[in-house]
Amino acid sequence: MHVVFYRNLNLGHAGSPNREQLEGALKAGGAAQVKSFQTNGTVLFKAEDPEGVVAAAAGELVAAAGYADAAIVRPLADLEDLLALGVFEKHESPRTYRETVTFFQGGKKPSWSMPWTNSKDDVDVLHIGDGIALSLIRKPRNSAGSPTFELERATGGVATTRTRGSIDRLLKAAATWK
Repeated sequence: MHVVFYRNLNLGHAGSPNREQLEGALKAGGAAQVKSFQTNGTVLFKAEDPEGVVAAAAGELVAAAGYADAAIVRPLADLEDLLALGVFEKHESPRTYRETVTFFQGGKKPSWSMPWTNSKDDVDVLHIGDGIALSLIRKPRNSAGSPTFELERATGGVATTRTRGSIDRLLKAAATWK
C-alpha cells in the first residue's frame, strides 16, 4: 500500500479536484484501489507501479480542476517505521504547537545538524530520513512555524506537511482498509 501526498490540494476548493475527481484520476491512472483520506490531498492507494499511477493521474487532475502541483509518493510502511523510532517522544516540550511530518523531493538534502532550529525559533527539525522530516512547530504569535517553507528553502525542491495526528489517523484507517 502507498500514500500520495499532494501539495496545496484541498478537496473541493478552487484549483483543487473534489474527492470523486481525485480518486477517479488515480483509478484511471491504474490504481487497483483508492481511498482519499481527509480533505488535504492525502490518498491511500494500491498499485503495481505507484509512481506511474500518480504520473498518469496528473493530466486528469489538470483537466478536471486545473490542479498541477507536486505529488509525493511514499510506501505506507515507511510512515509506520518512521513513527516507530520514537523521535517525537524524545523531544516533548510544552512550547510545541504541533508535531509534523514533512515530505520533500527534488533539490539537495539539507545539511543541518539534528536537531535544527530555524532563526525565528518556531520550527525544530528533529529527524531527516529519505525525503521525510519530523519537526516540532511553535506558534509564538498569530502564525505557526512552517517546516514546508524551511525544507523548500534548504533543498530547492518541493515539500508538503501533515500533522502527526493526521499521520496517526491515516495509519489507523489503512489498517482497517481491505
